[in-house]
Amino acid sequence: MAVLASRHQGGNDVTYKANINRIAAAAIAVTAICGTGYAGIGKANAAEVEGPKVKWLFSLWGNRRAMSEGVEGLAEYVAKKTDGNFEISIQYGEALSSAKENIDGLYLKAFDAATVCPTYTPDKLPVLSLLDIGNLPIQSLEENRKVIEAFYEQKAVQDEFAKWNTVPIMGVVFPAYEIMGKGEKPTSLEKLKAMRVHASGGNGRLMKNVGVSTQVVTSPDMYPSLERGLIDAVLQPYTYTFAAFRLYEVSNWVTDGWSMTGPVCHVMATKDSYDALPDQYKQLLKEGADAGYAHQIEYYAEGSKKDIETFKKAGLEWVPMPDDIRDAFAAAVKPAWDAQVKKLNDMGLDGQALLD
Repeated sequence: MAVLASRHQGGNDVTYKANINRIAAAAIAVTAICGTGYAGIGKANAAEVEGPKVKWLFSLWGNRRAMSEGVEGLAEYVAKKTDGNFEISIQYGEALSSAKENIDGLYLKAFDAATVCPTYTPDKLPVLSLLDIGNLPIQSLEENRKVIEAFYEQKAVQDEFAKWNTVPIMGVVFPAYEIMGKGEKPTSLEKLKAMRVHASGGNGRLMKNVGVSTQVVTSPDMYPSLERGLIDAVLQPYTYTFAAFRLYEVSNWVTDGWSMTGPVCHVMATKDSYDALPDQYKQLLKEGADAGYAHQIEYYAEGSKKDIETFKKAGLEWVPMPDDIRDAFAAAVKPAWDAQVKKLNDMGLDGQALLD
């Protein structure tokens, strides 16, 4: 496993210098146990697709949950088709890197692949961050997938992946966002504005535009931040995030039918690891992405039913969207979109074309 000593142009010096050794050390430690890259040539007895033994290390945070089921489906597909010769070893719990540093670890080739959420590092991934703007007119998870795949085809997006020495494998689709919190319920705009809400990406900008105080914490920090009163509420995909991180245990209400679209995450591989694959394995990744999307969407549907029952048992109260909040959000959407378009225009890109 190669680890680059140079800093990526346009990145943050402090982040790179402070974290290169830690990322590399964590990856090397796991590699000592698991190994990575080509492990030799061998013929799988029952493989539908034959090829060499390859083991990719994949960096993720938290525990296995609905958000990670897409890559789990992908990993299961390629392993089954090759009879285990192509293994994507998913390392949870930030074993390889923190959520905010996965893009750095990929650039440094500290691991082979990872899930990356631009909302954690918008200055490093400004083009991909356009997908994070709030309240896009996307009506379903299947439509969300089509938007992501079409976005990947744009030259500016491809250039940003290349800048970080990565290639996209698939997107991570999320259901509509709701807000869960404790204390007074958001039954009016004034009550919502009195809260400190974890809201990132476009949803964060939308919240700020209507006067809400926002903070951004990583997913593992949501529970303790809510429990200690550092934030009052969390805006996340409904229902899985609230269940996966057990936020219902420290909450007493959840919004009902606010249905906000929000940030998008991406499954990426280092270009070096991808280029080293034989052609048949590259084709398997494309097929596996289809399987991963289907698996994730089905998992959301089944999991949501169970989660709602869990929320009911916890005594949560559902809060419909008040008219004054609905009106405020509608008025704030276009300025939030325009601001992101302008940011890309200022970089010399056609922000409106990318949004369209």
